[in-house]
Amino acid sequence: MTAPNKPLDGIRVIELANYVAAPIVGRICADMGAEVVKIEGRGGDAWRATSMGHTKTGHDENPLFDIFNVGKKSISLNMKTDDGKELLFKLLEDADVLITNTRNQSLVKLGLDYESLKDRYPRLIYATLTGYGYEGPDCNAPGFDNIAFWSRPGFSADMSIDAPGSYPVNSRYAMGDTIAGTTLFGGVMTALYQRERTGRGDFVTMSLYNAGIWAFGGSIVMAEKPYCHGFPEKRNFGVPTNLPFRCSDGEWIRCTFFEFERYAERFFGALGMTDILKELGIVTMADSMAAAETLVPLFEKAFAGKTSDEWLQIFRDLDIVCGRLNHFADVLEDEQAWANTYIQKYQCQNGQERILPTCPVRLGSQGAFALGKPVMYGENNDDILASLNYTPEQINMLKENGTIG
Repeated sequence: MTAPNKPLDGIRVIELANYVAAPIVGRICADMGAEVVKIEGRGGDAWRATSMGHTKTGHDENPLFDIFNVGKKSISLNMKTDDGKELLFKLLEDADVLITNTRNQSLVKLGLDYESLKDRYPRLIYATLTGYGYEGPDCNAPGFDNIAFWSRPGFSADMSIDAPGSYPVNSRYAMGDTIAGTTLFGGVMTALYQRERTGRGDFVTMSLYNAGIWAFGGSIVMAEKPYCHGFPEKRNFGVPTNLPFRCSDGEWIRCTFFEFERYAERFFGALGMTDILKELGIVTMADSMAAAETLVPLFEKAFAGKTSDEWLQIFRDLDIVCGRLNHFADVLEDEQAWANTYIQKYQCQNGQERILPTCPVRLGSQGAFALGKPVMYGENNDDILASLNYTPEQINMLKENGTIG
């Protein structure tokens, strides 16, 4: 049986980007069948070396780089030379999408900003990922997700527990980048669809700061006047039945329900606390919230009497939504993740088998998109140049004059 054509077969993407957020767009496009040419300056994408520091491996086993770059082609290109810029212009002649996170003032100097290219390539989708957007006092400021996504929108400070020995939780590896890049991918697809109707390309942009405001929008709205909701929320604030509780095995679980009249008796009964409902006159969710200071310590004591597995089975039988506060390592052995191909095995350049997350988008005609192969710095130089009709002699000359690394 012939495999179906992938949805982006025939689409060419040029990725002039480094680190994480913008390359995520290229990763998803590659998974969906696009030809993605990653342009890397001298020494390669800086994330190659940075990511290796987290796994203490070499270039040939670099899963924290591969997670955002499998399936691409790599060309090592010095665009500060005339030959280098000319080569990029040739790549753009047949390109559908250009992705970049290069700061705009640098793009202007190189003549690679949108205004400089839009008339020369009228069908090109020009996609950028910035730290803070194109307007305002910080429009040219550099940005990483730990600052622009986590800190500036308020999460890092307002989610910190203010107690002796406490400190802000460290933002985890590229989560803000992932949200920003995946959102930008959606914008690129929208622009491609629009081009099918109009015949013209467009400018698509996303910033890490914008992604943070969007992701934490509910909390930002709660903080505005007249609501002025305080953060961080105290342990006994909110809906006490929906809080996490530690079990006898040291693990935490959390139940969640909002139809109080439907589930409350089941929940309190499982904890052996049916009489508490009557004693405190708790009839509605609002009643339970008002009694949170009394209920939370009682719940803590009850949950400590059984293991997390025991509680999970109890609440599963009662049809109450419940889950363990898992550890990252648990995902690697989670039957649910494997059954849905949310994670896949792949081979590093050195032949070692490792695990990466799968592209989160599913199409009924496709199923889960297979992981592409990892790519080394400049691995596809000769093939890409040959596809642009450079002769072997011209390719050697570009290598000798430093245009190609």
